[in-house]
Parts: sequence; structure tokens; C-alpha cells
Amino acid sequence: MGIQTYFYFGYGSNLSKEQMAIRCPDSSYVSPGKLLGYSWLINTRGYASIKPAKDDVVLGEIFSLSQKDVDYLDIYENVDDGMYIKSTLSIETSSGPIDCLVYIASDNNLGSPQEEYIDRINSGIKSANLPAEYVQKSIRPFIPEN
Repeated sequence: MGIQTYFYFGYGSNLSKEQMAIRCPDSSYVSPGKLLGYSWLINTRGYASIKPAKDDVVLGEIFSLSQKDVDYLDIYENVDDGMYIKSTLSIETSSGPIDCLVYIASDNNLGSPQEEYIDRINSGIKSANLPAEYVQKSIRPFIPEN
């Protein structure tokens, strides 16, 4: 029996390959990805989330994870406390769609980022090499450059 591998789509601070290597030691980077029909936001708790939005898109990074990595992410994302809900969504890649685990905040009301989170998001933007146009449109309304 083989080891179960999961695909995960990171769009917030987990855009950072360095952060993912620490949080999920078995993870490996797969590819950039695009989630159609959603928009990026910072919620009232001060962290990134996404919400359905017909004509929008969320860019992110896809990683492969072990079950242990998924368990760690559940802790980081406070799944047991109901802060984030796990979903499986189809993520577009250059080699076709991949079904990925995506964590979506239970609170999707607009808010301001936690101070410590600003640096982590900006590190993630650099790590993922996100297009400037996307960053300006989707992330900069919430996260200042530093």
C-alpha cells in the first residue's frame, strides 16, 4: 500500500516556499496554480482567505503533502477551532487542472491584516514571484508593501 499524497494550494503566507518547508517538512513544490471564480481577501481576524467571485481569480502555489503535513496544516490553520475549513477545489496549471486541498476561512468579512502577517505575505509574494498586476489588484488593497 503506497503512501497517500495530497496536493495543496497556498494563496496567503503559504505562498512562501521557505515557510512551507518549515510547516510541512515532507512537502515539495509542484507548480504555480490559478483558482478561477474566487477573490483574495484579508478577513476580520487579519488573515488571508478567499471567497467566490464570478469574474475573479486567485493565484497561488501548489505543493504535494504527506498526511503528516496535512495534519500540521490543520493545526496551523486552526481547523479544529473552526477558523479555516478544508475544501477540495480544481486548480488550473499549465499541465491541466489538479484537485487541491484549499483552506478557506470561516470568517470572510473584510478586515485588516495582523501586523506580523504583513511581512509573511510580502515574503510569500516574492517567493511565488506573483505577477505585479495581480499583486496590485488583489493583494495590495489589503497588504502594504514593505
